[in-house]
Amino acid sequence: MVQQVQENASAGVIEQLRSRISRLTGSGRVLTGKTFPFHEPHLDAALPWGGLPAGSLHELVGHAPSITGFLAAFLARVRPGRPILWITSEQQPYAPGLAAFGLDHRRLTIAWARRPQDRLWAFEDALRTPGFAAVIAEVDNADLTETRRLQLAAESGNGLGLLVRRDAAPSAALTRWRVDTVLGDGRSPRWSVTLERCRGGQPASWLVEFDHASLHFRLVAALADRSLAAAAE
Repeated sequence: MVQQVQENASAGVIEQLRSRISRLTGSGRVLTGKTFPFHEPHLDAALPWGGLPAGSLHELVGHAPSITGFLAAFLARVRPGRPILWITSEQQPYAPGLAAFGLDHRRLTIAWARRPQDRLWAFEDALRTPGFAAVIAEVDNADLTETRRLQLAAESGNGLGLLVRRDAAPSAALTRWRVDTVLGDGRSPRWSVTLERCRGGQPASWLVEFDHASLHFRLVAALADRSLAAAAE
């Protein structure tokens, strides 16, 4: 009898913790729908969903050109028949460069907005609009309240939101990735990829490259895990 009471009490504590986490992250929704894998087993295995789930927000920090190439390689296989919206302040992705990663530039629509608040507004509105394969926005910083709104907008439209930012502030995004270019053999683009933060997962780092023949990511090496303050957010 005592054991049953203890088990019930433990279950109650766990449920309270889950409710608190849901309030802190801005959403209690369980993501069980469409998932978009990286098609690299080690990266996908590190994610509780086996890829990036629809109806969610994800962040990328690091070297901007590296992020552009990495995203192009990933997005080439995400909902191939749908358009991609890229919201930026000034940068225009180089179409032949995107094509080298398998991404058809005809899928891409560029939206320019100089003010950060305008880019955030456009990002949120687009995430609520069904039909996009993904929506990317470049915003130097966004606070916890703003990222909660973006996460809820992604859930509403079942969208895939990718926020490219410079800082690593507290956020409601499901994952945060750091992407930087690494010198390779000169034939295959190579990146240092770190999963800094993952809701329900653990930080991890890899050295990956892009195989032009198969148009897929390929693991070069698993890097030593780093103790990251962001993982404790």
